[in-house]
Amino acid sequence: MAVSLYCPHCRKLTALSVAQAEYQGDYGSTFHTAAIWKKSHGEQWWIGVCNGCHEPSLVLNNGRVIFPHPLPSPTDSNIPQEIARDLDEAKLCFSVECYRACAVMARRCIQSACIAKGATSGDLVQQIAELAKLGVITKDIQEWATVVRWVGNDAAHPNKDEVTKEDADDCLRLAEQFLHVIFVTTAVAKARRAARGK
Repeated sequence: MAVSLYCPHCRKLTALSVAQAEYQGDYGSTFHTAAIWKKSHGEQWWIGVCNGCHEPSLVLNNGRVIFPHPLPSPTDSNIPQEIARDLDEAKLCFSVECYRACAVMARRCIQSACIAKGATSGDLVQQIAELAKLGVITKDIQEWATVVRWVGNDAAHPNKDEVTKEDADDCLRLAEQFLHVIFVTTAVAKARRAARGK
C-alpha cells in the first residue's frame, strides 16, 4: 500500500509507505510485521511513514481517511503573499470540508486580486468588469471570476443556496487559475523576457 499526499508534518509532496511494527510475544520474543489492522467489511487501518521526514500518519484503506489531515497543495510563490494566504486558507477550508468558508475565501481572493491589479470601483461586480475593460483579463476569465463571486456571495449570506463540495471545489480551482493568469504567468513571462534580454 502507498498513498501520495502533501505530508502534514514536513509539507512536502511525498508517498506514505507502510510502517514496520515490532510486537512482543507471549514468551518475551519479538517479531516484526507490517503495521496493518483489519476491521470488518474489508477495511484496513495502517500506519504510513513519510518518505521525506519519516513521520507517521494513520491511514484508512487507500487514503480515504488520514490522520493528521494531509495539507493542501502549496500556492505558487509568484502570487502576492497576502492573496496567497487567502488562497491557502480557502484550500485548508476545503480540505476539512468547510465548503462555505472555502467559497467565501475564494471570493476574497478574486476581490483582493482585482484591487492589487488596479481596480478602484466600489464593488466586486464593477471591479471584475474594470479589469476586463483595462485588458488585464479576458471575457472568459471575467466569467470565471463572476462564478466565484456568485457562489461566494451565497456562502456569505444566510437564506441563500447551499454550497456543495462540488461548488467549493470549482470555486477554488477557478480562483487559483484566475490568480495564476494574472500573477504567475505574467511573472514567468517577465522572467523569461529578462533572461533573454528582450
